[in-house]
Amino acid sequence: MNSQEKKELAFRIYPLPHGTSYRYADLLQPETVEILFDYCQIMEAVIYKEGWEMLMNYHGLETLYELNKKSGWFDCDSMGEFLQYIEANIEDTSNRTRGQLS
Repeated sequence: MNSQEKKELAFRIYPLPHGTSYRYADLLQPETVEILFDYCQIMEAVIYKEGWEMLMNYHGLETLYELNKKSGWFDCDSMGEFLQYIEANIEDTSNRTRGQLS
């Protein structure tokens, strides 16, 4: 496993007290990504810029858009609108420190 695969790409505050770190291997399964989107929707989790990059490169925008439609995280009607939400989310999370959700 290289250093990129060990890097924290997303974080969920539960279970307390340490939360859950998501790394490369954790985000390979679409089911896990959909669950992570669910946690993000209720503000229990955050996906970092590196996480979005990994998700886009591995799963592709179309698959992520379909997973988003299942989870209902971003309320959007097109892939273009979904991409705008992703970009806004990246900007928002870029202003946080690791493990910080608000």
